[in-house]
Amino acid sequence: MMKSGADLQFPPGFRFHPTDEELVLMYLCRKCASQPIPAPIITELDLYRYDPWDLPDMALYGEKEWYFFSPRDRKYPNGSRPNRAAGTGYWKATGADKPIGRPKPVGIKKALVFYSGKPPNGEKTNWIMHEYRLADVDRSVRKKNSLRLDDWVLCRIYNKKGVIEKRRSDIEDGLKPVTDTCPPESVARLISGSEQAVSPEFTCSNGRLSNALDFPFNYVDAIADNEIVSRLLGGNQMWSTTLDPLVVRQGTF
Repeated sequence: MMKSGADLQFPPGFRFHPTDEELVLMYLCRKCASQPIPAPIITELDLYRYDPWDLPDMALYGEKEWYFFSPRDRKYPNGSRPNRAAGTGYWKATGADKPIGRPKPVGIKKALVFYSGKPPNGEKTNWIMHEYRLADVDRSVRKKNSLRLDDWVLCRIYNKKGVIEKRRSDIEDGLKPVTDTCPPESVARLISGSEQAVSPEFTCSNGRLSNALDFPFNYVDAIADNEIVSRLLGGNQMWSTTLDPLVVRQGTF
C-alpha cells in the first residue's frame, strides 16, 4: 500500500524534478507494466473528477508542481478522443504534442490548460497540465462498451503564476482565494515565453535517483527498464502483455 504524503520521509534538500524521458521510461512505462518505480511518491488518482486547485492536497509530494498517475476515458464509446471534462470545467490542449524518447518515441507529452465553466465559453485559468502517455499503443483492445482509453497516464500539474488559486466565482462569493506560497528557496522559476514551470533541480546520476531515500527500490537496473520498454512497444498491445518478473537491485547507501 502506498504511503500517505504525511508518512513519507525525505532527506534535506530533496527535490523531485525528473526529465521528460525519466518520467516516461522510469515511471510511466514501469507503472503500466506493473513493475516497481524508483520513488513511490506519485499519487494514483482519477484527476478528471476534480478541479486542479483541489489536487495539491491530494498529492503525495510537491510544492509548486504535483504528479499523478491517472486513468483516461474516451469521450465517445467507439472513439479515440479523450474526455477532457474535469470538475467544474475542462482541460483544453495547447501547442503541438512532443515525442519523448530516441530514436523511436516511447511516450507523447501533451500540454493542456484548464478552463472553468462549459465549452466553448469557459474562462481560462493559470492551471497547466503536462500529460504523458505511451506511444504506439493499440488502444482499441478493450472490453466491449468500455470507455477506458488508458489505464494510466502520468500528469504534472502546476499553476504558472506559482500560487494555488481558485476560480473567480469563489472570490466573487466572498471567499478568500488560496495563494499558498513556498519558501523562497523552493519558488519555481518560469521559462521566458513558455508556460512550463521549472522547480528546483533534482540531483540524478546517470538517470537514476541518487538521494539516500528510505524507499523500497532506490536503484533500478537499466536493463530492466529497457526490457519493459521493448515489451510494451514490441507487441503494440500493452493491455494484453504478460511480463515476467524482472530483477531489481536494491541500492545500498
